[in-house]
Amino acid sequence: MLDNFREWLSDNLRYILLGLAILAVLLLLFFGIKAITGNSSDKKENEPAKKTEQKKESTDSEKTDEDKSEKEDENALEKNAYPEVNALIESFYSAWGKKDIAQMKELTDNFNATDETKVTNATYIESYENITVYTKKGLDENSYVVFAAYDLKFKDIATPAPGLSELYVYKNEAGKYVIQNDDTNAEVQECIEKTRQEKDVTGLIAEIEEKLNVAMASDDTLKKFEEELGEKVNTAQMADNGDMLTAKESCNVRSDANTNAEILGKLQAGEQVKKLENASDNWIKVEYKGQEAYVFGDLVQ
Repeated sequence: MLDNFREWLSDNLRYILLGLAILAVLLLLFFGIKAITGNSSDKKENEPAKKTEQKKESTDSEKTDEDKSEKEDENALEKNAYPEVNALIESFYSAWGKKDIAQMKELTDNFNATDETKVTNATYIESYENITVYTKKGLDENSYVVFAAYDLKFKDIATPAPGLSELYVYKNEAGKYVIQNDDTNAEVQECIEKTRQEKDVTGLIAEIEEKLNVAMASDDTLKKFEEELGEKVNTAQMADNGDMLTAKESCNVRSDANTNAEILGKLQAGEQVKKLENASDNWIKVEYKGQEAYVFGDLVQ
């Protein structure tokens, strides 16, 4: 019987192999088609989810940009928008040009000896002209971050220098707007710093810088003065009241702050006197032999 099977297998082997080949092809086609249709189906199922996710991301991005834009628009940089604030800033810079310390003290909440020195020592400043007041809201509804743009007129220089200063203005308990002059207030300083980095403010800063560059390019005297300005610091004027000042060289001690005043005595180089306060035109009031007297600021340190 085994011999008969072998004989049958030998006679029909070609047909068996052909059948197996056909079956293999059919199986290959079946699984190939299934794989293709399966991937297509998965792709179609995933496409809506992917599109939904992309749409959500796009919407979220647009919403973030819109929120940011709306936030900036809510606190946009305003020009000469508040008459009381405008008047305060104009009065402040007018007083600075005139070296009116009493007026500046009235307009600020803390005008100390260092501030006074800064103003009285800046004898090269003639006036602040063409003042424009830009404001942004501060920490509350009665406060503003102020950017004051102006043309700064220096003595003996024809071309004014465009400039920009930042200040913080608020309404005090008396209901009067004043300039906050305390740079140790961390909250206010942070508010000013953040405001300075906003797009409309950086644009204003760039605009003023460009105007200054144009002015310096047109006037070599102004350019040279601006470059040297930072080096002009009088250490005696910057000293605190009560500090000891040392004579750089032999100098007169006078009864008043001018060269025509009576000479009370003379300081020799290295001799010291106590500073009482800054006086006008670079003179310093000192205590000399138990009485008030004056020495010229450039001659002591």
